[in-house]
Amino acid sequence: MQTVLNATDVRANFGGFIDTIVREKPQAIKRNRDVIMAFSKQQMKELLSIYELTFEFEQDDDGRYAGSIEQIEDIVADGSTLDDLRMELARQLTEYAIDYENNYARYYNTPNRHKHAPYVLRVLLEDDLESVAQMFHA
Repeated sequence: MQTVLNATDVRANFGGFIDTIVREKPQAIKRNRDVIMAFSKQQMKELLSIYELTFEFEQDDDGRYAGSIEQIEDIVADGSTLDDLRMELARQLTEYAIDYENNYARYYNTPNRHKHAPYVLRVLLEDDLESVAQMFHA
């Protein structure tokens, strides 16, 4: 980013800083050697929208559906209908996202879990389980 704000200046005018992010554009802040980015929730949702979640499923002989999320292979579920499967996958994915957030350093620094970060962030930005379920593509 071309403009990087000093952390001291941001603290002095925090309300204006937030207003700029929400109404105009993301902002970069520097404190010592560290630089962080600040985005509004809507900006983050738009940036992360390219991280699509795909679920694969099969119908068992008894008519139940079993499936998994392609991008996060540990999330597997079953349901009596395709909608039930979708909601159960969303529930399990939300639980995983919360656990990932609570243990971010551990998950993010684990090679096979690192790539899950943008999907997890996208899930955490949703307001309810139905919104998470709507993120899936079959």
